[in-house]
Amino acid sequence: MNRFDEAAKTWDKRQVSIESSDACVQDLLKIVQLKNDANILDYGCGTGFIAFALKNETNNVTGMDYSDGMIDVFNEKAAKFELDNIKAIKHNINEEKLPINKYDLIISSKTMHHIKDTNMFFQKSYDALKNDGILCINDLDKEDGSFHKDKGNDGVEHFGYEKEDLLTIAKSIGFKIVSYDIVYNQEKNKQIYPLFNLIVKKEIR
Repeated sequence: MNRFDEAAKTWDKRQVSIESSDACVQDLLKIVQLKNDANILDYGCGTGFIAFALKNETNNVTGMDYSDGMIDVFNEKAAKFELDNIKAIKHNINEEKLPINKYDLIISSKTMHHIKDTNMFFQKSYDALKNDGILCINDLDKEDGSFHKDKGNDGVEHFGYEKEDLLTIAKSIGFKIVSYDIVYNQEKNKQIYPLFNLIVKKEIR
């Protein structure tokens, strides 16, 4: 059991998670107009704050996460409300591929800093998107390593990101930059940690 399996039991009661997820979604929807029947992937979905916020009656939303606990809570909520167009499955991006040319939108919130190879994540996302598909990365601005100090930085691969480093990676893979904005400032450890949304579009090379 990883620490997120245990955290899943009370995740939906975390006000900061609700607020930061809402800020991420509101910024995305302000900039990107999704098709009603969009095929959406929420990578690192947790219990589904963002996935459920993006669900409508006609689209299809898939959550992927490495935590069994998070997936169980996500699917329990989908079953409770008898929703058949939203589900979560277990996935390890380090070892498994993503479906090719399948998604209109891939969104990942506060997950990428747990993935060691950032280039790999961008490349697999690019390959999984349809033409003109959108990737939205929501994560920590560069920080001093104190954000997860209460967890001993367990599972943390990056202490946030420099904006220009991410833009360089995205462009090198073939993405067109749509926007980059700070969408939420999280207070923790008596510090402020900015969270950004990087929104990019797949362009065929």
